[in-house]
Amino acid sequence: MSEELHPPEVITSFYLIRHGHTEPVEHGRLYNDPAVELTERGIKQAHLIADWLSKQDAECLLSSCAIRVVSTAKIVSERLKLKTEVIPDLNEWDVGDWEGSSYLEVKKTKPDEYFHWVSDPIENAPPKGESIRDLYIRSVSVLDKMIAAHPGKKIALISHAGVIRAIIAHALGMPLNNFWRINIPAGSVSRVDFSPNYATVHFLAHIP
Repeated sequence: MSEELHPPEVITSFYLIRHGHTEPVEHGRLYNDPAVELTERGIKQAHLIADWLSKQDAECLLSSCAIRVVSTAKIVSERLKLKTEVIPDLNEWDVGDWEGSSYLEVKKTKPDEYFHWVSDPIENAPPKGESIRDLYIRSVSVLDKMIAAHPGKKIALISHAGVIRAIIAHALGMPLNNFWRINIPAGSVSRVDFSPNYATVHFLAHIP
């Protein structure tokens, strides 16, 4: 009788998908605006993601509330014949008063705010916004709830760069000050598996 190295565990797989291309992405804008729509390029990316996911046997489909994410999820939903579960806590980092600005514009027009934030960009929040620590706690909380709700499933989670970075940092047990070192392009897919005792990152930022 062979001995198992580790007891079998229930593995829940996540395909972490950033929504398709938008104009603010093109211009490096900080934004959480739920009304921003996909560009034609973003729509094409959503179709490519849907085609790719159709070969991965995804069983659940999760989305944030933002139009750019819901639009991406709609294309995926139609291709995979899955109902979308919309979850507000998957929304992007709330940048508060910096909404619509680039980092350079904030630095030029609100230098005191900018240098206060940049002195600790994990714990400090933009005015009327949330910190990266807050975003991390929110993202990990919803992740844990989804694992509990869909144990052992393959889940397509369509969201935003900030949420996906937070989940990956959590999976790797990384110090959160490495948050900004993870690049998550629009229209990309990353895969992470979770079980009760470990997490495995299979790939990052794959663009179908």
